[in-house]
Amino acid sequence: MLLRLKPGLPLPLPLLLLLGPLGVLYSRAQAGPARTEDAVELDFSTERPVHLVSPAFLSFTIDANLATDPRFLTFLGSAKLRTLARGLSPAYLRFGGTKTDFLIFDPKKEPSFEERIYWQSQSKQDICTSGFIPSDVEKRLQLEWPFQEQLLLREQYQKKFKNSTYSRSSVDILYTFANCSGLNLIFGLNALLRTADLQWNSSNAQLLLDYCSSKSYNISWELGNEPNSFQKKAGIFIDGLQLGEDFIELHKLLGKSAFKKAKLYGPDVGQPRVKIVKMLKSFLKAGGEVIDSVTWHHYYLNGRIATKEDFLNPDVLDTFILSVQKVFQVVEETRPHKKVWLGETSSAYGGGAPSLSNTFAAGFMIIGSLFCSRNWWAPMY
Repeated sequence: MLLRLKPGLPLPLPLLLLLGPLGVLYSRAQAGPARTEDAVELDFSTERPVHLVSPAFLSFTIDANLATDPRFLTFLGSAKLRTLARGLSPAYLRFGGTKTDFLIFDPKKEPSFEERIYWQSQSKQDICTSGFIPSDVEKRLQLEWPFQEQLLLREQYQKKFKNSTYSRSSVDILYTFANCSGLNLIFGLNALLRTADLQWNSSNAQLLLDYCSSKSYNISWELGNEPNSFQKKAGIFIDGLQLGEDFIELHKLLGKSAFKKAKLYGPDVGQPRVKIVKMLKSFLKAGGEVIDSVTWHHYYLNGRIATKEDFLNPDVLDTFILSVQKVFQVVEETRPHKKVWLGETSSAYGGGAPSLSNTFAAGFMIIGSLFCSRNWWAPMY
């Protein structure tokens, strides 16, 4: 069927929803008298789909920063938040980001006061259907969060990251949120834990795997976040060859655990500039065989200096296409037919651009990323 739309005729509701904000503009355009010279004819072919994507095509990340102070993970117990998240399923929920490589699992650590109160309030209930955060705990955390946010932003700007520990309770809260929301959890492991000769120290990952196995959790895994920036963040340089060997080590650990069939994704590199392309190539040659999908990150702009003009600049918007093409070229040259996922994306890195990343202006970037990614089956977080 070929659907033709002309000025003066209202858009069908499904197309209005599909066009989103553009549909609103179309509707407003019809309010005034149409001039002949402005007439436009739109043709929509609905006989067959142009592209098919996975139901989990659009997925999302919970920033690992939330676990810097595990008290704030209690937010994930919100019934309202779970209901909203359930509306996004099926999807992958990635727990990752810069802080991934500064979090250490401590199975002996006691839950925070807030976590303890939360679990006590759930003890006699089906947590997925009636779980909630006690109101006094939720209000206190909401009051304290703006101060915690400032601490996290300062750490990000100064690039001085400190290690934090999280407990079994923290893992339980995160997994319960994902499970109750119908989401598939992807957990990012700390890749900056190193031996004296810079081999990955897998002992902490082993502790976490053992605990998650004892709880029969169904989790997929990543190792590290943007290893190309380890030098800036931690003064440690890891090349693609070493990173590939690290992933092989993790794959062996999974094979010896209850996670034999778990998925492994990586290496979550940044945008494909020269040095990053070199790292990605050597990683794929060394360890690409053990990963299920190649993951990379894309941001259009630096959130600290981005302007409104940058957000609307076609040349900036086109950078995504060029980056995608480069990543696929590298993967096809080294690991042909390996799936490629856009593991992290947004308008601007560094927490976004104030008063821009959370406005309509950022919509063009998101729409562009979605539209271009549909050519390649690539879940987006």
